[in-house]
Amino acid sequence: MSSANKLICVISCLLTFLLPAPLLAETLNIPGTGDGTAVLRALGAAFTIQNPGIKIEVPKSIGSGGGVKAAGKGEALLARVARGIKTKEQKYGLSYQAYAKVPAVFFTTRDLPIEYLSAQQICDIYSGKINNWKQIGGPDTEIHVIRREDGDSTLSVLTKSFPGFNKIKITETALIAHKTPEIFSLMKKQKNAIGFGPYDVAKNSDVQIIKIDGRDPTFTGYPSVTTLGFVFQEKNLTPPARKFLKFTTSTAANLPIIAAGGIPTN
Repeated sequence: MSSANKLICVISCLLTFLLPAPLLAETLNIPGTGDGTAVLRALGAAFTIQNPGIKIEVPKSIGSGGGVKAAGKGEALLARVARGIKTKEQKYGLSYQAYAKVPAVFFTTRDLPIEYLSAQQICDIYSGKINNWKQIGGPDTEIHVIRREDGDSTLSVLTKSFPGFNKIKITETALIAHKTPEIFSLMKKQKNAIGFGPYDVAKNSDVQIIKIDGRDPTFTGYPSVTTLGFVFQEKNLTPPARKFLKFTTSTAANLPIIAAGGIPTN
């Protein structure tokens, strides 16, 4: 080995020991609801661009209730929810922070030429009064209704805010999905079906989103909107978690929220 090569080798070894090692990225895992996952992933990506040492992970849905338990038992620093904290969950002593809103939308399988329905037609479909698409200008085929389980956040929002939905009893023939991903999975398996869920997930899925009374979900005055939030134990928050919480309600978060199909809360 030449003297020059020996010198390079020695310098390389010294630099290996003397220079600080690159910082490992810290991963902030945020379990919980399937609602708003597209919005949260967009927020996480935007945040990581500004903070390369912090990665935001959005795992598969375990529901809002699962997220509350994870944060309450100290299994997660932050958890994602699509509802507030229930009375029975207050034992965990969790704090709550809203960060975006997402329209609760109805959608059909793409085999149907249905783009517009009235709020009354939606109620009649879900109550079973309308059970064939031919009754509302579609093909002569049975309507397959897909719903969420009682207590689901999107169903709760529709019951509270969608015109007439609180006055109906959903048809007993409806298929029940117990998680947000499941309703979109059922939509893939069924033909001539209608379902409901969060807009941000629906707009990135193979479904046709219905305009209600001529209103697109992005229009002002769209009837039903779900509020997305985080739950956490204040004492458990690390500096990266606090930094991310602050980011999600800053003006820098508005663009990724809107691009993903959400509505900023600030």
